[in-house]
Amino acid sequence: MADNKRVLGWTAALVAGSGVAYAGLLGWDTQRDFDPVTSHSSGPYEAWQVVALALIVGALGFAAGRAGHAWLALVTLTLTVTAAFVLVAIREPQGDGLWPIGAALTLLGTLAGTLVTTQLGRLTAPQPVPVG
Repeated sequence: MADNKRVLGWTAALVAGSGVAYAGLLGWDTQRDFDPVTSHSSGPYEAWQVVALALIVGALGFAAGRAGHAWLALVTLTLTVTAAFVLVAIREPQGDGLWPIGAALTLLGTLAGTLVTTQLGRLTAPQPVPVG
C-alpha cells in the first residue's frame, strides 16, 4: 500500500511539475513574429523558453530516476509534455496543420531527453550498503 501511495505521489508531482512548466513557459506564447523585409515568420517560442522547459523536465526526470522511478518518469513526463503541446497546438488560430509532426517530434525529443536524465539519476542514486 505504501508503494502505491509513493508511486501515485510521484506521478502527481511529475504530471503537475511538467504541466505547470509547459503552461508557464510555452502555453501562453502563441504570437508568431513576422519580418516584413524577409517575409519570414518565426516563433512563437524564444530559445530561452524551450531551454528552461528542457531543464525543468530534465531535473524532474533526474530526481525520479534517482528515487527509483525512472520508468514512471519516462512515461509520465513524455506523455504530459506531448499532451500539453497538442492541447496548445490544436487551438492555434494561425495553425498550419502541421501540429501532428510537431507532436511526434515533441514526443521523441522528450522521450530521448527523459531517458538520458532518468538514467543519470538512477546511476547516481545512493546504493544500499549490504548488511553482514
